[in-house]
Amino acid sequence: MMRRRPSTIPLIAMIICLTIVMFFIYSPAAMIDSYQGLMADCDLESVNSLAKLEQDDPCLLSLIRDRYLHRPSEKKLNLDAPIVDNPSMGQSQSILDILGKNKENGFFIECGALDGQVRSNTLFMEQHLGWQGVLIEADPKNYKKLLEKNRRSWSVPACLSTSPTPKTVVFKQAFNMGRISSNQESHQNKRPDADDINYVQVQCFPLFSILSALNKTQIDYFSLDIEGDELQVLKTVPWNRVDIKTLSVEFIHGREGKEQLKTYMEQQGYQVVKTITHWNMLANDFIFKKIS
Repeated sequence: MMRRRPSTIPLIAMIICLTIVMFFIYSPAAMIDSYQGLMADCDLESVNSLAKLEQDDPCLLSLIRDRYLHRPSEKKLNLDAPIVDNPSMGQSQSILDILGKNKENGFFIECGALDGQVRSNTLFMEQHLGWQGVLIEADPKNYKKLLEKNRRSWSVPACLSTSPTPKTVVFKQAFNMGRISSNQESHQNKRPDADDINYVQVQCFPLFSILSALNKTQIDYFSLDIEGDELQVLKTVPWNRVDIKTLSVEFIHGREGKEQLKTYMEQQGYQVVKTITHWNMLANDFIFKKIS
């Protein structure tokens, strides 16, 4: 008796059905619909609440681009008198010594940008050497003044996060001494003995998220002066994904001490080439250069 061979028709039919199902699930249209569904829930509350979030998450970058990245001004520069050719306390001069006195068309980050003029470490580069960059300032009062200067750089009204994820913090407003509050006091509180100090709620983003939103990973100069949280911010940076040639980093207010800051940066392939100080405490910075 001849054995009947098993029919392959059911198997073929099953494969066809699975193929059709997979096509609809993973087709471009379906993927777009799925992504749009995800983006429909994309808001600050969502990204701030996630304990784990990639620093270049599409939702996060979309929020930064749409709500926080302000384009360079096309208006005439509007500086306050008296106008100083280079208001930096020596940081920008030291950086240009490293990169070249006449280096043109570089790219900078300045966090702790204040009003965009007072002791600015990047104004000279932008105004005289054609540099571009991004100015980051958390204090709403300072940021309003910064916009009035008509700087030809991107700007961000936010703080740099001390963790690898975005978050909101209570920020102490005190012009050049403003910083993330260590006690996270209520933003409605105000010190009774200091009329010029208030506390406000501010959004923070990781540095790499802002750079990713700008599609920028090649940085010539990073100026970081945030009154004490410099090391925490630097520890959020994925150093294998960015190329930052030089930095000036304030060290005087850090809780860990300046030696820990120096050691950490050395571990990332940088060396201190100069220390900038000022008799009136207007500068206390390490100048770092990438060596590897």
